[in-house]
Parts: sequence; structure tokens; C-alpha cells
Amino acid sequence: MVRYKVIVSSRADKFISELDKRFRRRIIVEISDLENFPFFMKPHDIAKLRGRKGYYRMRVGGLRIIFRVDKDRRMVYVEKVGYREAIYE
Repeated sequence: MVRYKVIVSSRADKFISELDKRFRRRIIVEISDLENFPFFMKPHDIAKLRGRKGYYRMRVGGLRIIFRVDKDRRMVYVEKVGYREAIYE
């Protein structure tokens, strides 16, 4: 049963499409499990972002996925995907 609808921004989609094939698959699997928020199928390294209500980050190796959860509409918006050094700017 899908709990949330996941929407990926064009900015995040562009970054994902530029990754190598093996890592791209891994990111897509991690993002697709966001449909089950907060009852994930497998463990993830997720933390709330300080100073931004409803925003979280997911760590996948050296990459970070920044997403926002709208509990009223039951949607997860993946806003940014990038390397740790540049994602929080």
C-alpha cells in the first residue's frame, strides 16, 4: 500500500540522470521507498533539517537527497540531490 506520492523536481531529476548507471539505480530505489514514509521497507539514514519545517535529508553514500513532506496532501517532494559539499548551499 502506497502511503505518499513522490514528486521529483526537474533539478533533482537532471542530477540523477547524469550519474553513472549503477549509482543512478541505487538513488532511484532509495527515492522510491519514500512512498512508504515514515514506514520504510528498509533502513535509511534520514535526519530532519534544522530551521526548515518538514524538510529532511537522506544520505546515500556521498550524496544527499533533500526532500519535503506534506503530511496533509500525503506527498513527498524531492527537491535537491547532490554531493554533500554543495547540497546545503
